Amino acid sequence: MSDPSPTAEPTMRLFIALDLPDEVRRELRDVQMRLSAHSRAVRWSDPVGMHLTLHFLGETPERLVEPLLVGMRTIAAPALRLSLDRLGCFPPTGSLRVVWVGLSGDLAGLEALFQSLVSVVQSVGLPTDPRPFTPHITLARARPAATPAELRALRAALPAVVPQPLTWQSERPILFRSQLTPRGAIYTPLG
Repeated sequence: MSDPSPTAEPTMRLFIALDLPDEVRRELRDVQMRLSAHSRAVRWSDPVGMHLTLHFLGETPERLVEPLLVGMRTIAAPALRLSLDRLGCFPPTGSLRVVWVGLSGDLAGLEALFQSLVSVVQSVGLPTDPRPFTPHITLARARPAATPAELRALRAALPAVVPQPLTWQSERPILFRSQLTPRGAIYTPLG
């Protein structure tokens, strides 16, 4: 008789992000409304949960939450002045998957904060995304049933919608838990 399989280690779906002021969330909701003619093509992000993701960690062993928080506390996180900028999408060509708002302002400081967090994430043994850091706030994701024509029309509409260049000062990065539900993700700050 074989040994029973070991119980899987408990995990949490995690990411590290900067929170956004309510004024910025209101402007992002206004941008979504201006693009609402294309609502059949995308699923809009809930403005209440909008944030600036610095690292998406995915399913992470629960035992690493405290080491991540300890490492994050060692970072001298500067207060960065950031502003909303233009709209864009991923990928930049081809079939659109994500609509986002880019940022301007202290992007060098934001990159330095990102690199400090790379060190923290790697120090606890987690992989980091090898792609270049592209600071953005996600507004919408393409619906699986969206037609190529609907997605092309949405892509063509993006340059005409310009967010107000609201400026804010960032606070410390936060480790969030993301729980996926049929109504969308629920984000819980862990520290």
